[in-house]
Amino acid sequence: MARGQLYSPERKFLTDSETGVSITKLTAFPTVNMKLYFHVNAFTPDSKTLVFHSYKASHRDSQIDIFRVDTDGMNLIQVTDRPGIGGDILSYCGKWLYFIAEGAFRRVSLATFEEEVIAPMDEVASAGLGSLTFDDRYYVAEVELRGGGKGIVRISTDGREADIVYRQSDSISHTQVEPSAGGTIAFQRKADGLQRNIWLLNADGSNLRPLELPHGNGHWMWLGSTKRIMSNLSSEHRGIAITAEGEEKTELYTGEHFWHGSCSMDGKWIVSDTNWPDHGIQLMNVATKKYKMLCRSDSSSGHPQWSHPHPSFSPDGRWVAFNSDRTGMPNVYLAAVPEEMLAELAAE
Repeated sequence: MARGQLYSPERKFLTDSETGVSITKLTAFPTVNMKLYFHVNAFTPDSKTLVFHSYKASHRDSQIDIFRVDTDGMNLIQVTDRPGIGGDILSYCGKWLYFIAEGAFRRVSLATFEEEVIAPMDEVASAGLGSLTFDDRYYVAEVELRGGGKGIVRISTDGREADIVYRQSDSISHTQVEPSAGGTIAFQRKADGLQRNIWLLNADGSNLRPLELPHGNGHWMWLGSTKRIMSNLSSEHRGIAITAEGEEKTELYTGEHFWHGSCSMDGKWIVSDTNWPDHGIQLMNVATKKYKMLCRSDSSSGHPQWSHPHPSFSPDGRWVAFNSDRTGMPNVYLAAVPEEMLAELAAE
């Protein structure tokens, strides 16, 4: 396999048995295939193409390559062929896939599949989750450092700035830069005595402080450009809450264990899988607080990440991508969001 290689489509068209929603199964190759994490951009701005992870072979330490595919299941093309890729995210302009691998911040073109180094990061051993500002100017990711410990990197995509802005020995995960202005970085760490586990930093790594949103389950996301954070709550608190610095917490939804919630780019919609029990993938309107099942994932929802649905929207909000191992192998699926469901949930 090599960058730029085109493969035959693997698509299959399905209909959800409970909601009637149209679903496209995008992948079928017998290895682990899974979408990018639920708060990581994977779509081009026209919502016609997305990127996903595909294991090179069926073993646990397999190299993970990144492929692109159109939402109709056509144009399945390999984008990367480099080992150790982490922090990968598609630019909001849709032209570049950014990532860290082998001691450097890199990008590959989705048009020519040429790869280039933007900035060396010699101190970085590997990267976890990456994020970008909406204008694609700044990239932020959590990293493992070669000398030990963990950190957060902030890199300008023109390569002029590349800094480890925060270091610690404790855990760092779910790192996300505030996308509209880029002035705040949020990340997850072990909960404090008040059960707060989302922490904030200034863009330069200064002014560490907790977000006043206790009892999160570790799954959260910036709510579009609102500078607010949406967080799923732990199973015993069952719901979704929204807050910002200096703002009282708002509990949007209660009584259901929403598991991994993701926001639309305009901050008006949330989509979340559910677990314990699994009541399918739920589509939610932030203003009306109404929600309804979009479709079932029929995934096993066990411990492996590829068994978690991790639903997320396309930029136009008309598609929801999710994972499912319903066939026994993890694959990437795409649900078409019905206009009538959007209208029903938006009605006051």
